[in-house]
Amino acid sequence: MKKTGAVIVAAGTSSRMRAFKPALPFGDSTVANHTISKLKKLNIDPITIVVGHKSKELKDSIYTEDIRYVMNENYNDTEMFDSVILGVEDIAPMCERILIMPMDLPAILESTIEKVLSIDAGMVRTTFKGEPGHPIIITSEFAKTLKEYKGDGGLRGAMESSNIPITSLDVDDAAVKFDIDTPEEYQRLIEWNYERGKGYPISPEVEVKLKAKEIFFDKQAFKLLRNIKEFNSLQKACTATDISYSKGSRMIKDIEWELGFPIVEKWTGGSSGGGTSITEEGEELLNTYEKFIDEVISATDKAYKKYFSKGIRKYEAK
Repeated sequence: MKKTGAVIVAAGTSSRMRAFKPALPFGDSTVANHTISKLKKLNIDPITIVVGHKSKELKDSIYTEDIRYVMNENYNDTEMFDSVILGVEDIAPMCERILIMPMDLPAILESTIEKVLSIDAGMVRTTFKGEPGHPIIITSEFAKTLKEYKGDGGLRGAMESSNIPITSLDVDDAAVKFDIDTPEEYQRLIEWNYERGKGYPISPEVEVKLKAKEIFFDKQAFKLLRNIKEFNSLQKACTATDISYSKGSRMIKDIEWELGFPIVEKWTGGSSGGGTSITEEGEELLNTYEKFIDEVISATDKAYKKYFSKGIRKYEAK
């Protein structure tokens, strides 16, 4: 097989996603690491990633060492095709063929990429039900001419205007067109990928409980106390917390027994007929627990990325 390198385009701002797409959880790692691992396993080398927005964050999140990076300084004002040109200019002298794809197609099967690689043609375009998708393979010689193309349609337009026949490979893998530009598309993709037996992104789940002699305060107790503060009514607070009045009363008694002081106070009479409010100590417990949870979650996310961003599976080249 001819030596094949890859250009992965990841310079965009991910503005519609409202999150940095390459760092999103996917599989047992992230979108970026999952994509790179598949290519490395298939002996695709070298791999150049065209970066722009949050370039340092992206580089820091990728654990594979022998990755090349090209910076698109004008990522805010250029199209994907401009990033492709930068990438192929970097990689063309080092390989005979170049596989091109955007970073936001993480669910493409390894077997699909393998099929594309097996086609010995000047240009290979992956399709699903006849509709063009990714990856695309072009020769390094053709890649060197891309910067001369001034027409419309980006890479697709350049390919179709050339004299080189395009070999379309129709695959039974909808992921070749399943990119992620919005939070809704990302959620649909991971659900779809899970349904076809390819796993679900993993993430840490933190539950913090406070203990004196016994465990007395958790997420549900926090919610109950917060609702008492909002409604000034234990009955309404229990309803909002989705627990019975008797359970709510018992929870409050257990908290106060473990702490040794009251966190709520009741009153009767008045136009409202009475109610329940939290004490200063209850307010302090509520605020401190919330701040503590925020710090624990932040520290957990940091530790999770440190240990799990590389993924659990170890890919070895075939």
